[in-house]
Amino acid sequence: MASSVFVINRIMMRGPFSLRVEGLETLPDEGPFIIAPNHVSYLDAFAVAAALDNSVLRRTYWAGWTGAAFGNPLTRLVSRLAQVVPIDLGRAGLSSLAFGAAVLKRGQNLVWFAEGERSPTGSLQPFKSGVGMLLRFYPVPVVPVFIRGTYEAMPRGTFLRRLEQVTVTFGEPFDPRSSHECARPQEQIVEAVRERVAELGGR
Repeated sequence: MASSVFVINRIMMRGPFSLRVEGLETLPDEGPFIIAPNHVSYLDAFAVAAALDNSVLRRTYWAGWTGAAFGNPLTRLVSRLAQVVPIDLGRAGLSSLAFGAAVLKRGQNLVWFAEGERSPTGSLQPFKSGVGMLLRFYPVPVVPVFIRGTYEAMPRGTFLRRLEQVTVTFGEPFDPRSSHECARPQEQIVEAVRERVAELGGR
């Protein structure tokens, strides 16, 4: 059933949205690792999922805000099939981060939208501290990702506005432990992840 959901999603993204994928070969051969995309639209997760190979998808979980991913019976069903772990911004940060930590501890990959919410303007926002906390204790490789076209197709506060070509660009993985050599390692990790996502967006 889960594989059927991913197949349907891939057909939709590669058809109407003419999905283009760049840099997929940079993904590590083995997990665990974190995929860190920018976030401008509800379409972002669907675009990243359609870009990944089936072998990677089977080992990948998604951090999803409970209000959107588990807000009603339909989204709960889809989220469970798609291996979404709940992140509740209204709860204690460590409580929500524990779900992501459990995924990495099991050797699985995790998609984490570090901005914490969709950008209202399409521009890259500051990253929340959660990704820094997670990587400080579980320093797995991080793959920066930049998504183009989803904001134009479906920006925050709208339904589908128009069909637009969507491009998902994967950057080179990096080791977050290289950001630990300072008095504030958590903040340095957050900034390092954001810088690499921003660099992809500047291409």
